[in-house]
Amino acid sequence: MERFGPNMEQMTLEALTHFAAIARHGGLSAAARATGVPKATLSRHLRALEHDLGADLVLRGPRALRLTEEGRALYERTAPHLAALLAAGAELRGGRGAVRGVLRISVPALLARFGIAAFATDFLRHHPEVTLEIDVDDRFVDPLRDGYDLVIRANPGPESELVGRLFLRTRGIVAAVPDLPLPEAPEAEVPAVVLSSRPASEIWTLLFEGEERRLRPRPVVRSSSMLLVHEAVLAGAGAGILPLSLVAQDLEAGRLVSWGQIGEAAIGAWVLHPPGHLVRPAVRAFVEEMTRFFRADTAE
Repeated sequence: MERFGPNMEQMTLEALTHFAAIARHGGLSAAARATGVPKATLSRHLRALEHDLGADLVLRGPRALRLTEEGRALYERTAPHLAALLAAGAELRGGRGAVRGVLRISVPALLARFGIAAFATDFLRHHPEVTLEIDVDDRFVDPLRDGYDLVIRANPGPESELVGRLFLRTRGIVAAVPDLPLPEAPEAEVPAVVLSSRPASEIWTLLFEGEERRLRPRPVVRSSSMLLVHEAVLAGAGAGILPLSLVAQDLEAGRLVSWGQIGEAAIGAWVLHPPGHLVRPAVRAFVEEMTRFFRADTAE
């Protein structure tokens, strides 16, 4: 149950920001390492918030902190607004064009292999006052709730409320090990390794030696990770739709064969952020320069 006391208006933006860091990183020590704020300062602000609210916000264990019900409610209600408030303050203090500060970015493991490190190095060379915190993780994150400035996503759905730019396209093929034959019959069923995001029932339409073929995949493995799909296809579990740029060396070495080009882009990689007018200069610069670096066709 939420118990917000009469002194809630006394809470400072800094204290709320530090509480959000403690909640996001799971403890004082981890939050201190991530933010560079002394552990004693974080602890003092946490105690002050608890005093003002008249509620315990965390359960203190020997190794980690866990949010109480009140702490979780406070975090969920304030975290989405902190980034915009901090951005407004940064613009007032440093000028609207100042590209500086920490950018927290979430990147799926597969897309991290497509030149992200090279771009990050180039970006920092031009913007030495920026610090990048890049988390490589296949879990789906909410940038507002989880405290990210930017997320990199492959083929975001139309339901996404985030905005951004397409920075990379790569064509997809259906690939399999040489021992798995390409069926001759139309719409033949084939064992398949598929992404969890793919429709449960679909037909693969592919172009093979100038002819269109249709196959009916029978999923034997589903995964949220394209890297696991790749490994399972290499192991012979079934055929799979894979980015050509990911499997080029496998095709050249004969570990995989191409059954044909799929009639869609396997990956359209987007750099995204929450909508709104208070977009930090560093966020705008990152999006624009990433698009130019990869020289992809862009779309809003």
